[in-house]
Amino acid sequence: MVYFIRAKSYYRYALDLFKDLPHLKGNLSELQKKVQDIFKIGLKAIWALSQITTPEKPPSFEEIWKKALESVEPEEAQELKKIKEAIFSEKVEDSETLIKNAEIFLEIIKNTLRPIL
Repeated sequence: MVYFIRAKSYYRYALDLFKDLPHLKGNLSELQKKVQDIFKIGLKAIWALSQITTPEKPPSFEEIWKKALESVEPEEAQELKKIKEAIFSEKVEDSETLIKNAEIFLEIIKNTLRPIL
């Protein structure tokens, strides 16, 4: 049951960060950093579902990423890969693209967590 609470907490925190994105449209690098944070925290929400007990040491991003890809539908896994590539790219196009990717990402997280939300 604790892992449900942890997963919900990560999801809600990612949603709270998302609400701040429109204020960062003028600063593309800061916006990209915030979207990357949302991505990492959202992945932790999915990862938390598979962790009945809290691990002794924090998982690496790669461990979280792998577990998240295993936990979503195959189409959503492909979408997550595209989003990850877009938001971690060194050639970010514009703020609207970043915000849209974050929105799609949070929708995938919401669909995955739907049974516990």
